[in-house]
Amino acid sequence: MNYKKIKLPKPAFKKHLLFQVDCIYLPSGCKNSLYYNLILSAYRNYFIYYLMNFKKNLAFIAFSIIICSSCKNTIDIQAPYKDITVVYGLMDQNDPIHYIRINKAFEGSGNAYTMAKQYDSIYYPVTAINAVLQDSDPVNDVVVKTIPLDTTTTVPLGPGTFLYPKQLLYYTKATLNPNDYYNLIVTNAKTGKKIHGSTAMLQDIAFTQPTNMANRNQAFDLGSDPYPSSVEWNSTTSAVIYQMVLQFYYHSRVGNGPAVPQTPLQLVFATQTAPSNLGGYQMLYSISCQQLFELITSSLQPAVNVTRHADSLSITFTTGTDDFNTYIQLSQPSTGINQSVPSYSDVVNGVGLYTARHVQTYYKPIDNSTIDSIQGTSQEPQFARLGFSSQ
Repeated sequence: MNYKKIKLPKPAFKKHLLFQVDCIYLPSGCKNSLYYNLILSAYRNYFIYYLMNFKKNLAFIAFSIIICSSCKNTIDIQAPYKDITVVYGLMDQNDPIHYIRINKAFEGSGNAYTMAKQYDSIYYPVTAINAVLQDSDPVNDVVVKTIPLDTTTTVPLGPGTFLYPKQLLYYTKATLNPNDYYNLIVTNAKTGKKIHGSTAMLQDIAFTQPTNMANRNQAFDLGSDPYPSSVEWNSTTSAVIYQMVLQFYYHSRVGNGPAVPQTPLQLVFATQTAPSNLGGYQMLYSISCQQLFELITSSLQPAVNVTRHADSLSITFTTGTDDFNTYIQLSQPSTGINQSVPSYSDVVNGVGLYTARHVQTYYKPIDNSTIDSIQGTSQEPQFARLGFSSQ
């Protein structure tokens, strides 16, 4: 049998695909236009399956092989619709409001980008979903209370592929107990299907160095190379991944105008992981004033008639569960030949991520030696050029 090579147009959504098909070979004795339209339609719409379930990538390959070796002029390229609930929620007892996103996966024969902009393609009717949190005491293995989740559309979603700025979120303002587990139970009132997840809450880090971390009146000593300071702690129960962020606060003034607080500069440290979630492992970050100096000089430029003044620092620690760490690791882009990224879910009878992460922030004055180098009597030249002044 003779075959004819037909080149396919490049898709607008190329960056979303794990692979690209440039051309197909069709039997010359068949109706080429039908084959071409079927393949092209599948090629354009396949990424919606990719977005919903990464494991279905081989479906397109198998489909192409079947089409290109057959002369049937009709084929159904869509499986029967299956309701798939998608859940995302990160619980932290320090949050004043706890938000959980509950929506549905979708598919269709039309343009996937168009469907992603349709409210009813993404969200269930409010009356169709009942969502609650169960506060569970792990010591006595009993449910202490049940917390119903309300809905809101007041939190805007940023621009992107899916409908924005309106989004539907489920939330509660209830105070969460850091010693308890919280079970999420989502019930579809129409089908009776239940989706659920469970997570432990994460404890505050108890720092062994510096011991005055929680005292906002005592300066944070940055140290100096080759003798940097260290931030040390023991890992906490249920937490596996840790990250520290140092923020530098300053204000600026144009001429004799008012002092205007500026967006703080961030020094983000690499994440660290504990060997397990049992707690008690010694961990540390090293930090020096040279790291802060490099942050300032690489982030700011001299400005005419502008003076700047260093104010303070903050140290933010974010911790996450083993599930959170696994999700982050599997979300990293592949650097190998195999570009397939495995999906991960800890939600039962649905897909998504329901777990805990915990944020602690400490505000501290800058130590005298560091502040003197930035804007004091021992000011270094690079900070003078940037307009830093003690006035």
